[in-house]
Amino acid sequence: MGSRVKKKRRVLETEKDRISRLPDDLIHKILSFVDAKEAVQTSVFSKRWKLVWTTLPFLNIGEYVNCSPWHSQSNFIYRVLEYRHRNSNILELSLCVSKDGLTKGLLKQFLAYAISRNLETLSLVLNCKHMSYKLSTLSSRLLKKLTLGVKLEDFESESNCWDLPALTYLCLKRPGLDGTHKLPESCLTCLPALRTLCLDDWDLSKSSFSFSLPNLTSLRLSGCSRLSAQVWNFPALLSLVLEDVYLRCGVMFSKLVNLQNLTLSMVKFPLFQLFSLSLPQLLNLNIRTSCSDSNSCINLSTPKLLNFTSVGVFLISLEAPELENVSVKLQGWFVNIEWIYRKHYYRRFWNMLSQLANAKNLTFDLESIEALSAISDDLASKPSPFHNLKYVKLPQDYNESSISTALRSYLLGGSSRGTIVTSPPRNTIPCTEEHVVEDSVVDADRVRDIDAPLEEIGKDPVSTSRGNRYFGLWLGHKVNYEFVGLLDRIMHQYPETFENFTKKKKKLCTMNLNMFCTSVNDFTKISMSEVDSEMLVEYRDAFAYLQNEGFNVSWVVRRLDYIEHLRFSNPLIPELYALDCRINDDKSKLQELQACVDDAKLKLQNLQARVDDAKSKLQDVQTHRAEKLKAIKKAFGKMGTKLAIGFIGDDLLSSP
Repeated sequence: MGSRVKKKRRVLETEKDRISRLPDDLIHKILSFVDAKEAVQTSVFSKRWKLVWTTLPFLNIGEYVNCSPWHSQSNFIYRVLEYRHRNSNILELSLCVSKDGLTKGLLKQFLAYAISRNLETLSLVLNCKHMSYKLSTLSSRLLKKLTLGVKLEDFESESNCWDLPALTYLCLKRPGLDGTHKLPESCLTCLPALRTLCLDDWDLSKSSFSFSLPNLTSLRLSGCSRLSAQVWNFPALLSLVLEDVYLRCGVMFSKLVNLQNLTLSMVKFPLFQLFSLSLPQLLNLNIRTSCSDSNSCINLSTPKLLNFTSVGVFLISLEAPELENVSVKLQGWFVNIEWIYRKHYYRRFWNMLSQLANAKNLTFDLESIEALSAISDDLASKPSPFHNLKYVKLPQDYNESSISTALRSYLLGGSSRGTIVTSPPRNTIPCTEEHVVEDSVVDADRVRDIDAPLEEIGKDPVSTSRGNRYFGLWLGHKVNYEFVGLLDRIMHQYPETFENFTKKKKKLCTMNLNMFCTSVNDFTKISMSEVDSEMLVEYRDAFAYLQNEGFNVSWVVRRLDYIEHLRFSNPLIPELYALDCRINDDKSKLQELQACVDDAKLKLQNLQARVDDAKSKLQDVQTHRAEKLKAIKKAFGKMGTKLAIGFIGDDLLSSP
């Protein structure tokens, strides 16, 4: 009887600790969301967990300030170097060093150790002014993503540079130092594969932007308030984010002919001047302004623009015949404006809205619809500019009956099929609030800035809390900061996913929730060309585990089945990829030829300018000569003129 009870207890304990039966790879992924010290502490859970941390490929090491010497950062790193499994890789390393955290020698040793373990992602922040390192310290043939908050002044005098042939993402920040500082352009060399570049708080007034980044597709400048007026020559650039910068003119954009995504957040333009941009391939545009920016006028020619999101009031002239979705928000924009002046800005807001007449779907937040309601009497005499409108989406907490007849007529009077909704049919209105900078891979503390600088505040379906720098709360669970928006979207589109999601074991649920987000997030970012049978099996196992943990992931599994059929049941897909490769090669050749043509045109223009200058100088000299001849004739007569330009005895023997 006793043995039967013990056996039943063991079975129950085994069922209770199902997470320990997961393979190491999944446990590593779960532990990647916690600090390295916390990951090491899991070794006390059971024998199964005792050595799991020694092969953990994701290390997130904080500053560990105000700790005892035994728990200091340097001591922890010594222990990591001593006890980690000898052959285990470190794929991702996040390290923040305080003033007294590490010696220069130990840091260099630890970085060399991590790089030798096939490091692919590195985030390094040095909050200590006395440290400086050579670029070559970080050289690696495998490193793909690099985030640096490091003092870079000493790098410029360095004769060599880093060697990072595989690097696709680079983010350079100022580590807690006041003001802007010059960015050494040596940091932007030897990066042939770079696709995403983020620069924070640097002085770019003397930057020539002449560095060669032929594969750069995403660029973000934040706090770089002293931009030069140089033309940006990034032929492959698709996405651009500018935050808190001053743009002197639109000439900088003249060669960004392939740009598809543009975000302007708190960007300052020349006051009382028309700032013109022509972006023929632009698809998504986000603009956020402050009250002080409202006197600048932006003139945009965007013939292919589909989605436009704005926060604030500004003057704009927009040429966008294909415009589909518009989301206008105010979000406290009028808080610092006195009541007596608000009506003036309300009218300016209406004037901005009238420039978006081609929109098919309009989305308002609470403040923007209230601003229009405040001037509804003025709108009574205005014809509706929206001739293509299908839906006007109101915030969920706004009562549709509160809309006046005049405002309703202004919004819907120009379209026979327009209607007002609070939640339009699924997939009818593409989620314009989720447009992000394409191909931007961002570190956790910048997710809000890139992934949702304008959109995340005031989401309708699920309230969120964003007080922490690296984590947010979702339904009471601490999840990775970038996953809050993802969970909101899943809840909105597939609410059945969480119907059986338990909350009894809070810590386990949080780990499962992060694992769920990681799996779905990774799944949505895989290119079809990367799919293989082994990958499909791994995802099936992961989704099967999540199904057992209470998640209804049938909507993902259906897509997985379809992908498997599409990828392997017919040779059409590989044939398509082969054609795509040929197209990309031809495009590259075409771009190279076009670059040669542009260079030739530029040289021809320079030669023509030199010819024009020579002609002008010749004409000036000839005019001056004629004046001299006239002066000689006046002083010495006609004979003097002849003698001055001929032979002295020319007419002595002439016939009478």
